This record gives sequence, structure tokens and C-alpha cells, in this order.
Amino acid sequence: MRRLGLVLLLAAVVGFLFASARKSRAEALAADQGVSSPPAAAVYRWETTRWLLAGMGVIGLVFTVLPGKRPS
Repeated sequence: MRRLGLVLLLAAVVGFLFASARKSRAEALAADQGVSSPPAAAVYRWETTRWLLAGMGVIGLVFTVLPGKRPS
């Protein structure tokens, strides 16, 4: 379980950083176009993705920290 937890944790961190960058890009693009508020669909999609990846990171952390069954 520890190996799976580390993979989940790594994927969550990389994905969270990627989603944060995409969300910032969507907000900056709206500001460059002179729109007062960014396109809601793009921003909400990346915000939801960030929350899901944060949850995946928590699951990865739990799998990494808690001991699994040891083969007898």
C-alpha cells in the first residue's frame, strides 16, 4: 500500500500544481480581454479539479502512513 500511496501522492501534487496554473491562466486571460469576471466554466472546472486532486493526495498520504497487511 505504501508504494500505491506514494504514487497517488506524487500524482496529486503534480496535478494540483498543473490545475492551479491552468486556473490562473484562465483568470489572466479574462483580465487581458477586459472581462470583469473570468469565464465561470473554465475557472470552476479547474477549481473542482484542484479539490479532487487534494482529496487524492490525502488518500495517498493515508496509504503511505498507515501500515498495510504484512504477508505472513
